[in-house]
Amino acid sequence: MRALFPVVAGIALLVAACSAPPSSEQGAGSTDTDPLLALELVDVRTGATFTLGELAAEKPVLVEAMAIWCTTCLAQQREVVDAHGSADFHSVGIDVDPNERAEDLAEYAEREGFDWRFAMADPQLVQLLTDRYGFGVTNPPSTPTFVISADGGIRALEFGRVRSADELVAELTAG
Repeated sequence: MRALFPVVAGIALLVAACSAPPSSEQGAGSTDTDPLLALELVDVRTGATFTLGELAAEKPVLVEAMAIWCTTCLAQQREVVDAHGSADFHSVGIDVDPNERAEDLAEYAEREGFDWRFAMADPQLVQLLTDRYGFGVTNPPSTPTFVISADGGIRALEFGRVRSADELVAELTAG
C-alpha cells in the first residue's frame, strides 16, 4: 500500500494544480467557531492533547502537513529550526500519510532534533483540511504550510516550495 501513496499524492497534486491556489486568508474566527482550531490533537511524543486554537492564543502557529518519507518536508523543517532562532512561535507537524504510525513519527522527530509538536492526521482532520484547501494538502512534497494568528485567522502559504527561515519569520510576523 505504501508504494501507492506517491501515485495518489501525485494525482492529488494534479487535481490541486487545476484549482485556484490556496493563498488567501482562510477561516478567520475563534476557536469556538472554527472546527480546525478546536479539533483535539495528540502530540505523538508526549501523549499530551492540544488544539491549534489554544496554541494560537499564546503566539503564532506554523503548521505543516507532512510525512516521514518526504525529503521536501525535512528540508522545510530544517528551515523551521532556523526560524525558531529568530522568532517566537509554535510549530506543529501533522503527518497526513495514512500508512505511517505515531511511534515512527515520534522517532523521526527525535532523530532529527525537532522539538515541536507532531500529530497524526485522523480522517476527521484530513477531511477538514481537504474541504478547506483541496486535496493538495494531502501531498506533503507540495509543502502544505499554514500560519495561524492570535485572532484565529488561518492563512495557507503558497504550496509548492520550501521557504527559508527568513521567509517563514516574515510570514509569521505579517499582520
